[in-house]
Amino acid sequence: MRFTSMRLAALSVGFAAAVSTALTPAASATPATDDAQTRVVGGGFVSSAKPWISALHRNGGFTCTSSIIARRWVLTAAHCVTAAGTYTVRVGSLTRSSGGQTATVARKVIHPSYNWPNADIALLQLDRDVVVSQYSVLATSADLADNKAAQVLGWGSEKADWSGPLPERLKYADGRISSVNCAQSNATPRAICTQTNGSIAGGDSGGPVTVRGASGNTVQAGICAIGHRPAGSGWAGYTNVALFRSWIRTTAGV
Repeated sequence: MRFTSMRLAALSVGFAAAVSTALTPAASATPATDDAQTRVVGGGFVSSAKPWISALHRNGGFTCTSSIIARRWVLTAAHCVTAAGTYTVRVGSLTRSSGGQTATVARKVIHPSYNWPNADIALLQLDRDVVVSQYSVLATSADLADNKAAQVLGWGSEKADWSGPLPERLKYADGRISSVNCAQSNATPRAICTQTNGSIAGGDSGGPVTVRGASGNTVQAGICAIGHRPAGSGWAGYTNVALFRSWIRTTAGV
């Protein structure tokens, strides 16, 4: 994560290599040499526990940020898991390569309407139960409002061009929900957009944007899907989870 601006791009580390300098998927971070990684550029390091945050790895290398929503289900961006390979998650640690609990992804369920950036959402079924003190609570439409305070989280690149090593420690940036940014970027109608004091980059893909829910609790409003490359504008696009609650409930029972 870094404070900069970029063309719309997918933020998963493997995806961004093919779509640099444009409105692209928030790249994932597979191999260290892959330019698709994204992270919060700027922002700060998270110090308080986030038991529901998870780091997604493919073939042993970090690729995307994600969140655990139930004992055997993790939520992330579809573009993070289109490549073949063995996927694992590290749950409940602020460090992407140590601590917490690990589990292997037994099944990937990509939304049937996925065509980036549309319906950029996937559910990952784990091979075992992962018990944490708090799972990510998903937002409903009642929790969302334009200009509402928001926080984005991720392990994405700290450089505007999405290059360089990724941070080991989880980063965050604070900002607000911004419908103006969605309109100006021609983002998909099923997206929500943010304007923050830090910019997403490769590796931030699949990560959450959280807001204060209608009942006062923290809820996950979106899944990081698109950003600008090079980073710097503080703008990002997120898949609106409230519009996919029925599919999530049918698939994962959450």
